[in-house]
Amino acid sequence: MRIFDYAIVANWEERLNTVALMAEPERWTFGAVPSPKKLPVLDSYLRYTFLRIAEQGKLAEGAEAACFNTGLLTSGQEEIFGVFSISEHFDQDLSPSQVNKKWYLRGWARAGDRQLVGFGSLPQMASYWTEPSDLVFDPTLQVQLNVDHIIRDNLNRFPEELGGRLDASGVPTDLAAELDIEGDPEEAAPMQERADAREVPLAARNALEGAMKHSIRLAQRSYRVAVPQFHRGRIQLLLPIYLRTSARPDLALTLERHGNWYRAATVLYPDWAYMHARLLTRPNSEWLGGWRADLQT
Repeated sequence: MRIFDYAIVANWEERLNTVALMAEPERWTFGAVPSPKKLPVLDSYLRYTFLRIAEQGKLAEGAEAACFNTGLLTSGQEEIFGVFSISEHFDQDLSPSQVNKKWYLRGWARAGDRQLVGFGSLPQMASYWTEPSDLVFDPTLQVQLNVDHIIRDNLNRFPEELGGRLDASGVPTDLAAELDIEGDPEEAAPMQERADAREVPLAARNALEGAMKHSIRLAQRSYRVAVPQFHRGRIQLLLPIYLRTSARPDLALTLERHGNWYRAATVLYPDWAYMHARLLTRPNSEWLGGWRADLQT
């Protein structure tokens, strides 16, 4: 259940700004991908966190209020909760529905705030894995590269000199400024051509194959290279893809584990990869980027 299905949510952008100021400083913005949202990473984080909370039955509901654990902390290491009150428009004689929502998002509260006094115990944060080993790249397993498949599905995401639409600054030129990423940005992105018969540019193939092998070698030597993400109900790993320079990755490669091997599934813009990874934890891998002074909210 989405937060917008559960409750009336007014002034969402203002509420994002408020919680960003309450929480520890970190990167909530995109570095290169255009977005109509000022805090796209935080927007996605809270939407998907609530969705997971609802799936796991971790919403706390009382007679007059409800709350959920955002998973965020203040600079003083206090947990931050989303708090709901009963909507003044709710008709108690009718069942709750999309046109008769019971709850209204009141705002955010630190643990210990008087808004939370009525709850016997505060709800737990969302969880995403049961096996910690899923979060770490296993260097003993083989990786199936699927080079041609990835290029055919995602050629537009490659640098312009390789047949794609990623300019020298890392900005995707095929994404309109008004792109709406309310849900999954991959769903909102322009549809990629998926003609299996389309010829794969040789330069793109050679560059991607070499970059993937290089990235796998890096991950085999340092566990910090592979960054876990939660996407569509499962844990995946992200690896950097350096196609032009080792100073900044052009793309992020997603790996899916299938028993005793990995499948290279797709490539993402690094901004999208960071957004998916942030749902689990604040990434501390240098290549993916984290909080920086020039990207603070």
